[in-house]
Amino acid sequence: MTLILARSAGFCYGVRRAVEMAEETARQGRPCVMLGSIIHNTDVIRRLEEQGLRTVERPEEVPAGCTVLIRSHGEGRAVHQLLADRGAEILDATCPNVTHIHKVVQQAEAQGRRPVIVGTPDHPEVLAIAGWCRSPAVVSGAEELERWLQEDPERRDFPLTFVSQTTSTRKIWDDCVKKAKKECTNAEFFDTICGATSKRQEEARQLAQTCGMMVVIGDRKSSNTRRLAEICREACPDVRLIERAADLDLSHMPRAERVGITAGASTPAWIIKEVYDKMS
Repeated sequence: MTLILARSAGFCYGVRRAVEMAEETARQGRPCVMLGSIIHNTDVIRRLEEQGLRTVERPEEVPAGCTVLIRSHGEGRAVHQLLADRGAEILDATCPNVTHIHKVVQQAEAQGRRPVIVGTPDHPEVLAIAGWCRSPAVVSGAEELERWLQEDPERRDFPLTFVSQTTSTRKIWDDCVKKAKKECTNAEFFDTICGATSKRQEEARQLAQTCGMMVVIGDRKSSNTRRLAEICREACPDVRLIERAADLDLSHMPRAERVGITAGASTPAWIIKEVYDKMS
C-alpha cells in the first residue's frame, strides 16, 4: 500500500495566525478568554485551554475589562460594539480574508446595494459577515437563490452584491454566479473563496481520482473539512472522515494499492502526523 499525503493538507494562514495569537497571549500570562471556538478543532481548543485560555460562548460572558480573542471566523458589528461597551481589550484573530468580505458588504450597502452571501446560513463565518450588514440575503446554493428570487420577482432588478463564504466550493459559487447572471439585471460579484481553500479542494479531487481510499482528517464541525470529504466522495469509492488517529480502525482497512490523506484547514500538523504514522 502506498500512502500519499496531499501537499496542502492542514492549517491555512488564517487558522495558523489565530492559533499563534492565542498561544502568544497564553505565554504572556494575560487574563484572556476566547469568544467561541477560535478554530473548528476540539483538540486544538483543548490544548489552548490547558495553557490557561478559557472559552466563553456569548459576549455577555466576557468579564468586564478582560482581554477577549475574536475567533478566525470573525464576529458581527454588534458583538464588537458590545465588547467595547464592556471595556474589553479585543485581540482580533479574524482571518484577513474574512475581514475583507466584511468591508465589501459594508461598502455595498453604503452604495445602496443589497449583499447576497453564498454560504451555510448557520456557519459562524456567514453569521459574522451578515452581522456587518443591515439587510443581507443568505443562500446556500443556486437552488436556494432561485427560491429567493421567486419569492419576490422585483428582487431580480435589485442592485445585488454577491460574496462567498471563504470555505465554499467552486461549484457552489459558480452555479450561483451563473444563475444570477441569467436572472438578475444589476448584480456584481466578488469571488471571496479563499485561494488556499480552492487549492486544497483541487488537490483532494485529483488525489481521490487516483486512490482506492481517501482519509480526510478534521473536526466534524469544520465546514471546509466536510467539503473536502464531499469532493473526495465524488471520485473515490471509500472515504473515511476522522478527527484524529484514534478514530482510525486499521482492522477494517481495505487492501487499496493507493491511499490518499488530506486534512481540513483547522487540522494541526501533529494530528496529521499521528494519522500518517499509524497508517504507515
